[in-house]
Amino acid sequence: MNLEDRAPRSVRINCGNLDMRETTEQVASRILHVNAGSVLVTAETRDFLSMFSNNVGNMIEVPREVRLKTILADEILGRDAFSGEVEPFLIMNMSNITLEPDVTAEGVEGSWYEIINMGDILYPEHVAGPITNKLTANMGGLTPYRSSAQLIKGDVMLDEVYLASLDDDVDLVVTGNLRIPEPVPNDVLDRKINTVLVRGDVLCRAENVSMLRSKYDPKSASPDTNVVPDEHELVERDLSLTAASIRSWKGRKIYAAGSVTIHDDVDADTLESALDRLVCTGRVLCPEPLSEVFSGACDTLNTDVIFYGGALWVVDTDLTLRQSRLDLIDGTATLYNNGTVTIEEDVDARTLYDRLAAVYNWGTITCFPDQMSAVEARIAVNEGTLHEASEQEESDEEEQGAHEEHEAHDDGTLTINAGNYKL
Repeated sequence: MNLEDRAPRSVRINCGNLDMRETTEQVASRILHVNAGSVLVTAETRDFLSMFSNNVGNMIEVPREVRLKTILADEILGRDAFSGEVEPFLIMNMSNITLEPDVTAEGVEGSWYEIINMGDILYPEHVAGPITNKLTANMGGLTPYRSSAQLIKGDVMLDEVYLASLDDDVDLVVTGNLRIPEPVPNDVLDRKINTVLVRGDVLCRAENVSMLRSKYDPKSASPDTNVVPDEHELVERDLSLTAASIRSWKGRKIYAAGSVTIHDDVDADTLESALDRLVCTGRVLCPEPLSEVFSGACDTLNTDVIFYGGALWVVDTDLTLRQSRLDLIDGTATLYNNGTVTIEEDVDARTLYDRLAAVYNWGTITCFPDQMSAVEARIAVNEGTLHEASEQEESDEEEQGAHEEHEAHDDGTLTINAGNYKL
């Protein structure tokens, strides 16, 4: 966007990172205020910051000719990524960078000019020197691992077959999650693993958790570890429980690594007979009439449980809510939204209020002002967006690899919101 055409002192900028290395005095005179985590300047442009009010976390002076490389998605870099570069990069990391064991200190020294880290950098110990020397700003994490380690890209299922394939006393580094879905012999685990560093989460059987935790690399933070209790069946998918699907169950103990939905055709006697114990790491949706029986089978204090009333409407993608859907249901419904709900204009606000028992919103709900009042009155949780359909949409621009929004105000000023912005 050409800011030179704006009136002086008419632009506000909110961004994570602002590049002012090519800013002219004329453009700087258009700025009213800047909120930024980091600002890149040159010796010639740093004084322009005094021309407007600002709230800046870090000001970093970088020559104009230095190339900027922004990391917005996970990257795994080996030795080849640090060869053949004529000029070094300023690395702005907003995600996860993993350096493989074959990366050399000389390669990092020659290829990276400076590092602004807002994500996490996982690297072998022998490149710790250039990593820390080039770190200009660190709002994220730095995780070194043993240079002799075996780096595993992605998730690992640590079963007996996998353990047998390893040498003894290996140091493992896992960039994803580590799973031990079935018990393995602790003596084999002890012999095969010297240390383990896991970037993601760990899911482990209770029989092996003490031994595994003793192997966590002491130089790194311990990963989040979920323990499957003894005698529990591990289910690694979302569970949808209906009266028909659990009719043959007898006192089962379930560890659910996903979410669980109990439908309203399940009665208290069926649930009590079917389920002895439930441990769930995701979210549980349970009919309100079953709350007492369910609380006897699940620790509701340490489980994310929603007891819903009436019919259950779960939206994970898109839903257009029409008047006819409200007219056809008996009683009320609970709206559980993870996607996008659009309420048609002819839906009566009073009917909407009467038919909705509760609204749980983690997505987007678009409706008209009267409907908005009805939705707000039924909101139990709103961690998403309620959007009035009568509002005019502002155009979104994809610029510099980041999401950017321009908001024009009645007083003639302009607000720019972006992840990265070049001024």
